Amino acid sequence: MNFIHKLKIAAGIKPKKQEDAIERDNLEILTDDKTDVVFAKTLLKNNGNFFYCDTKDDLIKTLQALSKKMNGSVFFCPEEILQKVLNHANIKQSQNPSECGVILSSCEYLIANQGKVMLSSKQLGANMIKNLPKEHVIVAYASQIVKNLNEAMSGINTRYIHEGLPSTITTITSKRDHNENIGDGNIKNLSVLLIEDFKY
Repeated sequence: MNFIHKLKIAAGIKPKKQEDAIERDNLEILTDDKTDVVFAKTLLKNNGNFFYCDTKDDLIKTLQALSKKMNGSVFFCPEEILQKVLNHANIKQSQNPSECGVILSSCEYLIANQGKVMLSSKQLGANMIKNLPKEHVIVAYASQIVKNLNEAMSGINTRYIHEGLPSTITTITSKRDHNENIGDGNIKNLSVLLIEDFKY
């Protein structure tokens, strides 16, 4: 069973068989791994969470499972389209980030070789990343995965060539070990929900 198929089985539901579970100690990146697999393995190595959602229903169920795991924490969500997804999932939300334990957002790119997520003011609005909840849930399309930071910056420059670059461009990562300070605004408890290119 290949790695992404295991991720599909694990997304939001318990695996039916023990061998279907994703083992975090078996995350060696192979030369023939595709970019999405490299990102998933690197994120998991960095103690992040990765979920593969084939359908909108998978996305809803995975968000509900994460909400339950986070003890029903209130979500902060700056993006209207994702606010509708939270409403559909019956997940509590607030527009005041100081009242929330989790932020849900989309992103600009997923950076495979570092397991990082690139965000901009298009997702965050005027909010500073350091003032947002430490639990960050990302919804991203498979087409947003790039190999490295250079590809991400090239993509940003192309995407916004006519309207101008966003006022803020930053990357976030998971807390890789106990010595890293979660108080650093760019280090988060990171969960990525990768979806196929369906509309949510």
